[in-house]
Amino acid sequence: MGYFYDEGLGVQKDHNQAVHWYAVAAAQGDPQAEFDLGICYHKGEGVESNAAQNRTAAVRWFLSALNHGYVNAANGLGLVYEFGSTPDYKEALRWYRKGAELGDEESQYNACRLIVQGLGARRDYSKAFHWCAQAAEGSSSYTSSWGQFGLGRLYEDGSGVQQDYSEAAKWFRESAEQGNPASQMRLADLYSKGKGVQQDLIEAYMWIAVAGSLGHPDALNKLQSITAKMRDADVLKGQALARGWIEQHPRDPEDDPAESINYHP
Repeated sequence: MGYFYDEGLGVQKDHNQAVHWYAVAAAQGDPQAEFDLGICYHKGEGVESNAAQNRTAAVRWFLSALNHGYVNAANGLGLVYEFGSTPDYKEALRWYRKGAELGDEESQYNACRLIVQGLGARRDYSKAFHWCAQAAEGSSSYTSSWGQFGLGRLYEDGSGVQQDYSEAAKWFRESAEQGNPASQMRLADLYSKGKGVQQDLIEAYMWIAVAGSLGHPDALNKLQSITAKMRDADVLKGQALARGWIEQHPRDPEDDPAESINYHP
């Protein structure tokens, strides 16, 4: 019931009702409900607007979920400390590493991301590569796509590995095909510049349009920019390819790729 209200599936979206039902289930020790309740407090949806109290409650529910075996709650704790009003990157990385060691793919990607940026610990590309590779090989297409995105960025930038645009394009494509809009935008950029792939503005247009359909905030400006370089007939081809891809890849309501961009810059 909480999930239906939270996502607006079959009923009008109502975060207050979602929190109510999550709380009912969490009070009975359900770890998924504890995690979802932690997310509500972290986002401030359906709960009191006092940021400090919400952060305390989010930490409490994530810890409870983790103690009950819900390993993704470690990632939730990392998000609380990274994206709070006063970020604590060291503490965020500690929880991401905890989740990563427990096999949580999203934690593995986030550990990679912070380590690459030198946030919370000394920059160490070999460790970053290790965690991104672990995430990329995960069983969940949604979370493993972020590991693949991370590997693509490492190869694209030559961070800790020899710069290799072909290898970057390979990983971006694997991630893009799983519906990751960040990877779709990076793959489009490689196609538009002919780096690691043969230059193809139609292919670039297609991936930007697909990313836009998934809510990537930069897609519209990128589409306008690339359209100015294309013939009208080629734009129509790109639009047709994008429609075809979208029709063949219906969205999973449990995944919110547009929202995930906020947590995975």
